[in-house]
Amino acid sequence: MTVEEVGAIFRRYMDEPDQTFVDDAQMAIWLSMAYNDFRTIANSTDPYLYSKSVPLTLTNSRIQSLQGIILGAGAPAEFRMYQLRDLWWVTAGDTNHATGRLKPGTSEELVDGRCDYVLISDSIVFNIERSGTMMINYIPEQNVNWVDGVTDPTVYVDDLNRFHDLIALIAYLQYAILDAAESPQLVALLIRRQAQLRAYLEGRSGGIIEHVADVEYV
Repeated sequence: MTVEEVGAIFRRYMDEPDQTFVDDAQMAIWLSMAYNDFRTIANSTDPYLYSKSVPLTLTNSRIQSLQGIILGAGAPAEFRMYQLRDLWWVTAGDTNHATGRLKPGTSEELVDGRCDYVLISDSIVFNIERSGTMMINYIPEQNVNWVDGVTDPTVYVDDLNRFHDLIALIAYLQYAILDAAESPQLVALLIRRQAQLRAYLEGRSGGIIEHVADVEYV
């Protein structure tokens, strides 16, 4: 779906067909927040669904800052990191050839030598000086233009098209707080669609494609 289509569904759920009470700017904020929740639900089932990888070359590095690469104001919006997943050693000049995975841990484990690295603030801290090429695999922040998208029919969300009504349903919960009203039918639909999304993602790579979620209607 496009952002505009998700916004249209959201307005139907709110029963606010125009901008008298909820303008496009407010709707974009709620949809953006809802999409963050949507991605959290998806990532909890398939942590590699939205993952990206960037190469990093180390030379006798004990601390490697990620500022301007995938963290900080200088990082490109499409590459900004939400959560670190893995660090892999790769062959220089052939980043598709992984040769080993580094073990993450806590700062205490780093001191004791029980792990290879810890992410502290905006830097990766290694247990020893490291040299070589590695791939940083991580979950990025969303980079959907919800502000312009609510009136632009070309702004794409992501490839989970069949489940984008969930974004509108989650956004409805934000609206319901201000409206001091909640629809039991929409909440029941939200629960059912979350279960269906998780079931789909569990079989997305092969096997069972989909099944009806066993959740009762209210």
